[in-house]
Amino acid sequence: MNRFIVMAMAALVLAQPAAAQHGDEGDAALRRGLAYRSNGEPALAAHWLGVAARREVPEAMFILANMLLAADGVARDEAEARRLLEAAAQLDCAEAWQQLALMEPDPVKAAQLMRRAAHALTHRGEVSR
Repeated sequence: MNRFIVMAMAALVLAQPAAAQHGDEGDAALRRGLAYRSNGEPALAAHWLGVAARREVPEAMFILANMLLAADGVARDEAEARRLLEAAAQLDCAEAWQQLALMEPDPVKAAQLMRRAAHALTHRGEVSR
C-alpha cells in the first residue's frame, strides 16, 4: 500500500506546478525525496521529504507521515506523523484529511474528517485555474 501512496502522490506532484505553490526549494526537495523513495533508499527519501515538509509542501508531509507510521527508513513516530498530517490537512491536502479520518477512533469525528477530505478534493482543480 505504501508504494501505491507514493505512486499516487508522485502523479499528483507531476501533474501540478508545485514550484509555483511551494517555491523551487520545496519542489526540488519533494522530487528528490520521491526519487530516493522509488530507488529503494527510504532514509534519504525521508531526509529530503523532511526538507520539503519544513517548506510546507503538503504532499511531502503526507508521504513522510506515512513513512513514520510504517517505520519506513525512519523510526516509528506516531505523534510526529499525526503532527505532519494535521499540518498537511490545514494546507487542504485531501489525503491527509482522509488519513486522519482513518486513524480516528470516534466514528462521528472520523465522518467529519472524511467530509473535510471530500471538500478539499473539490478545490483541487481550482488551484491551477
